[in-house]
Amino acid sequence: MAEIKKEQFSKLIRLCSPNMYRLAAGMLQNQQDAEDAVSEAILRAYENIGTLRNAEKFKAWIMQITANEARKIYNQRKKTFISEYLEELMPVFEDEYHELWDVVMKLDVVYREVIILFYYDQLSIREIGQVLKVKEGTVKSRLSRGKKQLREMLEDADSKS
Repeated sequence: MAEIKKEQFSKLIRLCSPNMYRLAAGMLQNQQDAEDAVSEAILRAYENIGTLRNAEKFKAWIMQITANEARKIYNQRKKTFISEYLEELMPVFEDEYHELWDVVMKLDVVYREVIILFYYDQLSIREIGQVLKVKEGTVKSRLSRGKKQLREMLEDADSKS
């Protein structure tokens, strides 16, 4: 396969950056940390572009790098996050599911990341496994448990209103 040129790399990054940011923001729950993770991911990807064998796999490849960078930041900083950070993230998204996003953000990080990758970024189970470096069965069980938690949280919210 021909190597990716700088112009093609830039174009692919522009196309994937909203997804990269959404994943990092979902994992880190902090705007600045998410921006740092995306910036680091772009740098790592550029430095290692020669390792990408198939340009068609660019999105899964860059999302894996983004997830790795977000995990590094998460592990380095080990912050306790509070709800005001979530409000800072909301204007970034151009969808009508803000209430659902708020509930998704309350999930444990292992469930939150698969929910974001599957429903928001529309990656397949296999691609999510590659991004997170876990088996497909693990992705499926996390997705199932995450959906169950979401359902319970939404039902609790409905019963209180």
